[in-house]
Amino acid sequence: MALLAGLVSASPSARGAAQQKEPPDTVGLAPLIVRVLRGSAREGSSLPISVVAGRTLTEATRGAFLDDALAALPGLQVQNRFNFSTGERIAIRNFGARAQFGVRGVRILVDGIPATLPDGQSTLDHLDLAALGRVEVLRGPGAALYGNAAGGVIHFRTRAPPRTPFQAGLRSLTGSHGMTNVQASVAGTRRGWTYRATGSRLRYDGFRINPLSAGRETYGGATRTVFNAVLGAPLGRGRLRAVVNGVGLSAENPGSLSASILAEGDRQAYRFNVLRRTRKHLRQGQTGLTWRGPAGSLDAELAVWGLRRVLDTSIPTRVVDLARWAGGMRALFRGGAETPVGRLSLGGGLEVELQRDDRRNHVNENGTAGALTLDELETVRSTGLFLQGRLEPDNRLALTAGLRYDRFRFQAVDHFFGGGDPDDSGVRSMDAFSPSVGVVASPLRGIELFGNVATSFETPTTTELVNRPGGAGGFNPDLEPERGWTLEGGVRLRRSDVWAVEITSFRTALARELVPFEVAHAPGRTFFRNAGSSLHRGVEVALDGRPASALRVRATYTRIDARFRTYVTENGEYSGHRIPGLAPQRADLTATWRPGPWSVEGRARYRDALPADDANTAEAESAFLLDLRASRDGLSIGGVHAVPFAGISNVLARRYVASVVVNAFGGRYFEPGPGRTFHLGLALTWPADRRGGSERGRGSARAR
Repeated sequence: MALLAGLVSASPSARGAAQQKEPPDTVGLAPLIVRVLRGSAREGSSLPISVVAGRTLTEATRGAFLDDALAALPGLQVQNRFNFSTGERIAIRNFGARAQFGVRGVRILVDGIPATLPDGQSTLDHLDLAALGRVEVLRGPGAALYGNAAGGVIHFRTRAPPRTPFQAGLRSLTGSHGMTNVQASVAGTRRGWTYRATGSRLRYDGFRINPLSAGRETYGGATRTVFNAVLGAPLGRGRLRAVVNGVGLSAENPGSLSASILAEGDRQAYRFNVLRRTRKHLRQGQTGLTWRGPAGSLDAELAVWGLRRVLDTSIPTRVVDLARWAGGMRALFRGGAETPVGRLSLGGGLEVELQRDDRRNHVNENGTAGALTLDELETVRSTGLFLQGRLEPDNRLALTAGLRYDRFRFQAVDHFFGGGDPDDSGVRSMDAFSPSVGVVASPLRGIELFGNVATSFETPTTTELVNRPGGAGGFNPDLEPERGWTLEGGVRLRRSDVWAVEITSFRTALARELVPFEVAHAPGRTFFRNAGSSLHRGVEVALDGRPASALRVRATYTRIDARFRTYVTENGEYSGHRIPGLAPQRADLTATWRPGPWSVEGRARYRDALPADDANTAEAESAFLLDLRASRDGLSIGGVHAVPFAGISNVLARRYVASVVVNAFGGRYFEPGPGRTFHLGLALTWPADRRGGSERGRGSARAR
């Protein structure tokens, strides 16, 4: 499902523009997203939406880390922990910065199928980064459409199949710290059918030194095998799309460090983690079906999906065995008509999702499961109803309004009681209405003003609910969902096809913000509590330009002042303090030069000092990083198209903290990043599609 799901039909002016002759790198999209793009900002919407597509996502990258692909996007922060056991932390406007693993506070879709579970937790282990073709990012709540995601929405799409009946690809890479990444693919189009299947195998030794080894052995390695397949076919008057993916992952968890250990400079793994053999073993499979087509006078989209996940993971004090089933369905309908006051478009839908977790916790006996401490069945059932409308009095003004209702039911059935242990079974229900209104206007050519007011509603995940500091089973009765409202507005400026600028200002007020913390008797295990209230204020600036035909420049600057307004715990009062986990200022500059078949890209990133605890007594120092990548296109060997590529990350070999663990016990806040690293690779395609649909991908989207 594309961002915002196309719930509102496109305006007549947008449809007219789409019919005009456009540059060859134009990308056509579903309504309410983009009709014509020549940059990362979406015009014509009251919501701040960014898009990156084509070779920008994958050209000369390692294909292993999200921060390689998601460069120069405003408001988006990716903390690459270089730890496949916990994954990269993604935050939009600070939402998601509290995640102990995976992604929180942001709704994630992969090829239209949710990667976000009913309880709000997302994992991206199954995402094949080397096959990406498009990423769409909605910043802000967007709650009228997506419900349980206060930070925004990210939709990852694999590359579209070529127009030829068959094409095969092979991409192989080797790099520092024992990294190898091999991807194979087949794709094609025949008689209205489209298909793409990719498989990849990643191996990584890691760079964190094992403090228990006599030599320079490392701890923090990983192996990952991923399979993805997408099949499209005509069905009835519409089109059916099937998605299948699977992942097998084994990864060690080197943990975080205190300031004193970090200062030793050898980027070692945490000794206690090595002793307890902290790691993650995962097997997951997911499938989904989507049908789009007419339903009478309306346009319809119907989808179902299912997931099976088996997880065996250990933290210093616990070994967790989790068997999960999850699935859901959605139905979307939209239509429109001309009225005396302008074009009116309406859309609405229903979502129902289910999640079933069979969870067992054991004492960690040096990496093996010891005595059983928790045995319970957790279920989540969510229902969402939503409606959105758009009124266009003329081609210079559009008004939008939406309303969503969500209801969640969490249930825990305790199987670990008897002999004096209490039965901790219980039920928790949470619900909310989430309205939003917006406006977008274009008073002058090349100038667009937009604004939006929306509410947000975010429940704790099952993991956050079951992690109780006292060690009891069942759900934490004191942990409540966070609620908030956001006021945002901005301006988009465009000068012909040369420069595009977007400036967005926002203010988000939250009640009961979810805050992570650790306790002495369970180091490495994250618990959660609610703050009284907090305020997030910020400015996002994005610039996209082509000062020369062979040069493209993308730059973003984000400034956020996020503070607790009222927050008191038994350990002290933190009202007025900065909210940890988020850098107040970030800047990202990417310049790509393409003289003929060559492509050379430089990326410079600056991150402000990163607060690490509620008391604001610890922080990671500011960091400046420089990366370089290069590739050579246009080579042909016996009908096989070849693209060699290479890259250097952290060119200046800076010592820096890649991520922080918020409120970690014992001051172990800091997760270091690696020094200077190299990678070298080769991408092969047979036969090459000279019409632009080959494995090389098409040019990056540009702003309208």
